[in-house]
Amino acid sequence: MASAIAGSAAGRSDIEIIFLAGPQPPQWETRIRWVPSLSEITTLPDFLIDFTLPAGTLAAAEWCGDNAVPLVSGVTGLTADVTDALEAAAKKAPVLWSPNLSLGVNLLADLAGRAGAVLDRDVPVAIEDIHHQWKKDAPSGTALMLGARVAGERGDDDSGIEYASVREGEVIGVHTVHFTMDGEEFELVHRAHDRSIYALGAINSGCWLMQQAPGMYSARDWLAAI
Repeated sequence: MASAIAGSAAGRSDIEIIFLAGPQPPQWETRIRWVPSLSEITTLPDFLIDFTLPAGTLAAAEWCGDNAVPLVSGVTGLTADVTDALEAAAKKAPVLWSPNLSLGVNLLADLAGRAGAVLDRDVPVAIEDIHHQWKKDAPSGTALMLGARVAGERGDDDSGIEYASVREGEVIGVHTVHFTMDGEEFELVHRAHDRSIYALGAINSGCWLMQQAPGMYSARDWLAAI
């Protein structure tokens, strides 16, 4: 994701990446400054993008809160202490957390929610996510987001929604929401072909976020403003 974000920013005049932070240096050729820890940052950025792991998100939330730097995070599988840290940071800086920053996925969520609102509450719903073999959390954060949107529009919890996860190869991400009705069924599907879709969403949402007041924001808040 760091490489994808750097690539997406390279052709833009309104964005400059001033550092990359992480325990290991970049595995591709770049002139962007690398630091092993956020504590080594000397010039504060306009916003920070986090695509690490939950431990990295915890560190990012604490650093952004201490420095009043807006934070965009797309990390999933967060534990309670990490979500608490994000909430604490949001009292001092704007924080946007989303399990998926793709425009297409967020449109999928809106369509799935619309279907949930129209169909009877007892219509079976199954959500499948397919990702690369290295992804740790299952169901994916995006699958859970889709389920929550359907359940919210139906006015219930997601206990009646079935989840299935597949981890194989280098699949970037495929999400399917399946509705089964009497005599018919239909599916809503999103297929990610390139990580640049997440990179573009992270950059654009960050540009929007740095104009906002401290607080917790979602991808829906950002998309509603464009």
